Amino acid sequence: MDGFKQLIDTLKSKLNGLSFNQKVILGAVATACIISVAAFSLWLQKAEEAVLFTNLSPEDASAALEELAKQDISSKLVNGGTTIMVPETDVHRLRVELAAKGVPSSGVVGFEIFDGKQYGLTEFLQNVNFKRALEGELTKSIESLHGIQSARVHLVLPKPSIFQKLASDATASVVLRLGRGARLGDNQISGIQSLVAGSVENLEAPNVKVIDQNGVVLSSSVQNDEIGRSESQLALRKEVENHLSEKATAMLAPVLGPGRSIVRVDATLNFEKIDSEREIYDPATTVVRSETRDESNDPASGGTQENSVTNYEINRTVERIVGHTGGIKNLSVAVFVDGDYAAGEDGSDPVYQPLTEEELGQFKRIVSTAVGLNSIRGDQIEVVNMQFRNNTEGYGTGGGGMAPEWLSVVTTYGGKVLLIIMLAVLALSLKKNLAGALSSAFQPAGARLATAEAETDMPEHFDGIPEMNDKVVEDIQEYASENPERVAEVIQSWIREIDLGPKQHAAAGD
Repeated sequence: MDGFKQLIDTLKSKLNGLSFNQKVILGAVATACIISVAAFSLWLQKAEEAVLFTNLSPEDASAALEELAKQDISSKLVNGGTTIMVPETDVHRLRVELAAKGVPSSGVVGFEIFDGKQYGLTEFLQNVNFKRALEGELTKSIESLHGIQSARVHLVLPKPSIFQKLASDATASVVLRLGRGARLGDNQISGIQSLVAGSVENLEAPNVKVIDQNGVVLSSSVQNDEIGRSESQLALRKEVENHLSEKATAMLAPVLGPGRSIVRVDATLNFEKIDSEREIYDPATTVVRSETRDESNDPASGGTQENSVTNYEINRTVERIVGHTGGIKNLSVAVFVDGDYAAGEDGSDPVYQPLTEEELGQFKRIVSTAVGLNSIRGDQIEVVNMQFRNNTEGYGTGGGGMAPEWLSVVTTYGGKVLLIIMLAVLALSLKKNLAGALSSAFQPAGARLATAEAETDMPEHFDGIPEMNDKVVEDIQEYASENPERVAEVIQSWIREIDLGPKQHAAAGD
């Protein structure tokens, strides 16, 4: 008990010895520590939240909140009321329980419409229910695709007719609500058309129209018409040209350096679809197909008569030729290459030197091999040596070398490294100043007095001996016994500042 009381007294004496600024700093640090501990404690006690349901309609969100309120489960609505957050430990249990109660209900009815009893329904109602079930199942399948929030499917199923002229094809329309920033590609749209067409009898994929929530027809871009074929052909042509250009550039870059060559390829593709069949007959080659012999006896003469008929088959060859579309008809390649740079005299700008004809011929052969040029089909290539602008800076005395790699590294990461160093210096400075303030706050009065005398550059004017008490005298004695040399220096500085007259200065040894 005495030790605890002594500790309290010591703390009080230390606090009483602090200046006003030191007390403010200490109070601010203590307040920050208390707030941090309280916030951390609240964060530990707070239960983690997780998403229970998302993309809910207002009706489903209301039903889900009502069920959660009955179970006394804390919940929160976010994302404009479409998402419900609950404690993470209850997520899986609540999903199972709410699903058993039909919450949330998607509003889409599939073939479960036939689960109940269907007594007394007419043929018309049976057909209506079948159509609703088929639309609901297709809707569920389409909504399971990535990027689609909701969908609606409308089917038109004409009645079968015994007359071929009166029969009509089935049609379908699909309305999609895409997610934020989502976009369907042509392959995905074609896949939705194929899904719907394959699920409905007598429905062809071109008869399935797909639109989005903005009313834009998505299925028009994948129809088998002239516009659709032109777009796909142009995309294939760009893909072939980019692929060949990248191959040639990848071979030139290690030799010339990055950015010192430009390769462009113009490809003409063959999109003709040829399906021909021909028969070839060879009269020189014959094969016996059939032979008939007939023998007869003449009773009067006793002779024998023999007749034979031989049929020959001419050799026939049938060939069917199917031409593949998308083949390359011819290529045109244009290549720009930069030259070499020699070091200038006396530190001047580098001097441009064109490439030799031999070097240009080597580059021409390399590019021709890389892109697969064929002179028989009329492919052409042109290699031109020309000085590139803004390409003389950064070349060393070695000739054709590019700017040093370390320069690009410095320009890329130098700012980030400098920012990190400045933050580190600032943090160390704050830490040092705070530590110094706190250490000086808990020093004895005599030590603080000596420290203040040591840190000041201008000598203070001696205004006389301050009011002394037992505590001050005790601190001064303690400090003087530990630092006699420093005390002597302080007293000598005081004596020099006091105007004692010539005799006193002489007595002091000045």
